[in-house]
Amino acid sequence: MPSAKTEGLRARKKLAARKAIAATARRLFAERGFDSVTVAEVAAAADVSEKTVFNHFPTKEDLAFADREDGLKQLIAGITQRPPGVGVLDVFRALTTNLIDNHVAGGNRDLLAVAKILRHSPALQERLTAGWESGAAAVTAAIAETTGADDADPVPGIVARTLWWTHRSIFLTALRGLLAAEDRERLVARLHDAADRAYGQLADGLGEYGSGPR
Repeated sequence: MPSAKTEGLRARKKLAARKAIAATARRLFAERGFDSVTVAEVAAAADVSEKTVFNHFPTKEDLAFADREDGLKQLIAGITQRPPGVGVLDVFRALTTNLIDNHVAGGNRDLLAVAKILRHSPALQERLTAGWESGAAAVTAAIAETTGADDADPVPGIVARTLWWTHRSIFLTALRGLLAAEDRERLVARLHDAADRAYGQLADGLGEYGSGPR
């Protein structure tokens, strides 16, 4: 039976291979366009077999959104593990601040690559929209769980989609700014201002939602 150390090593190697394949795919998609690159070409550039690519990513579209699931898991964890006194809005505000400060201001190359990939692919834009809706459903479930809402209560879904789309609106604004080669400091300041105004407005009604004892 494999030891815990061996299993841990395998898991790390698998994760490293996944990240390398995804990085290669993003680079090729950004350079040539999503529709112009085949999975076979991604496999060749990543020096792996096409089967290996599909073992990690069931569809070509999954290659373009390789980090989405990880990001969603982190958001769900932030909601379900938030301490008493911290509202759901606070979790989303922190998520948006992290996007601006650590990805936009920090010059995250993957974010710019995603912007370039999405720009010329209606199919990926539709996939992104569908992914946001499935993400909203997962966020709704997490909010309902931590607030004790019953299945018939529509409020968790309303709160989830309000906050989820607030964050996504800032995200899309960031992508447009990056594609337009907007001055980075100006873009960051503009995003912070928009986020502060949006969350400030929402705080009047949602600021304490979900902040009670659990």
